Amino acid sequence: MKKTFPIIVFILALAGAAHADIVFNYQTNPSTTTSLYDPTSPEASLTKQVFTGVSTQKTGSNYVNSFLSPDVNVGNGNTWSVSLSFSVTEDVSIDSVTLDLFTFNGQNKVQQGNRYGAYTFNLKLRDNVLASCSNSNLVYLGTGDVAAGGSQQASVEMLGQLGGSSGVHEKGMLSQEVTLSAGNTYTLELSLNRGQETQGYFVGLGAIELNTIPEPATASLSILGMAALMMRRRRR
Repeated sequence: MKKTFPIIVFILALAGAAHADIVFNYQTNPSTTTSLYDPTSPEASLTKQVFTGVSTQKTGSNYVNSFLSPDVNVGNGNTWSVSLSFSVTEDVSIDSVTLDLFTFNGQNKVQQGNRYGAYTFNLKLRDNVLASCSNSNLVYLGTGDVAAGGSQQASVEMLGQLGGSSGVHEKGMLSQEVTLSAGNTYTLELSLNRGQETQGYFVGLGAIELNTIPEPATASLSILGMAALMMRRRRR
């Protein structure tokens, strides 16, 4: 055990140095404002944000004020999109995107019933699309809460739960893996629409997450770490 323990500690320390996912976080403490939120992202440097089809932010409850909540009724056939330009400080590879999307009604409260929607996502370097993904069959889970109170804040952990949040935590695999290089400026484009839905509803954005791929060396070290643990157990 004395020989194995230092090896495990060393391996775990190296594995901990793996790249963190790049998260553009729109969730905030509720505050009455008509301004659209700017996302925070400690893993990347945001250089520009552009909205299409969006002019105002819904306000009036803690719920809609706790994420990006455009005043766009998607269920009525409207579409809204956001474009973010950013750069990274070191090379990193990504293979998927995760979206935190929250739905709400015309009274700025959680959506009681399920709603359906669709999205398209593109990752670009200048005018070149590097990778993309889409889903035309999104299911936004309603809370089933008849009262649909507006005092709660949006929470991924409480999606679809009574007294919680309505929406979806969606992960989409990119059409191919992409390596983001330091010094380049990349653009991600997210467009949201109703898909096959025929009833009105609004949809907002909690976060966009670019999921990174562990470096080969880190993955190998993790395997070695597991092997060392198994050897230690077998010697007992």
